[in-house]
Amino acid sequence: MAKKRTLICIHVMPSEIEMFERLMQQMKRALMYLDENDDVTLKVTLNLNPELTDWENSELKNGHFISRFAILFNGIKNINEVILDTSCWGTTQQKRESYKLDYDQFIFCDTDILFHEHMLKHQLNISYQLDGVYILSPSLPKWWDDSWDELCHSDYKDKEFGYATTKPAVDNAYTQSITSLNFRQTKEIKFGCGMHTLYSKSFWELVGIPESFGGYGPEDTYGMSAATLAIRMGYDIKQFVIDGVYITEDYTNRTPSFDGKIVPIDKKKEFYDKANALGQQEVINFAKRLIEKQSNL
Repeated sequence: MAKKRTLICIHVMPSEIEMFERLMQQMKRALMYLDENDDVTLKVTLNLNPELTDWENSELKNGHFISRFAILFNGIKNINEVILDTSCWGTTQQKRESYKLDYDQFIFCDTDILFHEHMLKHQLNISYQLDGVYILSPSLPKWWDDSWDELCHSDYKDKEFGYATTKPAVDNAYTQSITSLNFRQTKEIKFGCGMHTLYSKSFWELVGIPESFGGYGPEDTYGMSAATLAIRMGYDIKQFVIDGVYITEDYTNRTPSFDGKIVPIDKKKEFYDKANALGQQEVINFAKRLIEKQSNL
């Protein structure tokens, strides 16, 4: 079988640069475990869009972030980009543009994700056993509510809801003990889009990320609804979870040391609310496209 080519996609705002530096320290450790069977490229977008950060009134200028970003990738295969104009408006747009590139599968990872250094290699090894339209998620400690139990690590099923955000879960993410590892198919489609989740190219080619969502929107909520609908209409989409190693989000170390020295122009809520209002209609549009496709067979 031909080697699968994997693109890891990460979107970084200036306020996230320190979280991203920590993520890259761990990513470098993770990449050391890869071998000749693995073909992994990073695509990191440093988004310095002047309409998302008021550089004129910021004490730190964009050059500060460019220089910190540039030194993080020595020896790492990448197709990174630094956005200095208004061509990128957020992580949703970066994902939409990325899955159209010539790779077999994609890992979407947010800057605040904490993961064990062995996890990437385990995730890749399992992905090589999969074909067709698939999603492969790391497991989670106990998340917000029982809708996430589908992805819960077996050792954490008895923890209270929200345990994933507690100090022990956060502190142990790097050092957790991986005693046994297996993967199982989920009963339902459930994922957080940037939770180090791995997708076949065919998954996003099927469901898409609507243009109407612009730079930032609910692509995971839409993707789950669209995938569930496609399965009901006979499409074969499978999601698997890796049980035995978890990821979580960094809830304890989010404020940068330079807090107050840049002036963000926060449009996330505006973008998200606009996209969210369109979400249901986009799922309906997706259903219509599937029906039309089936009618033409």
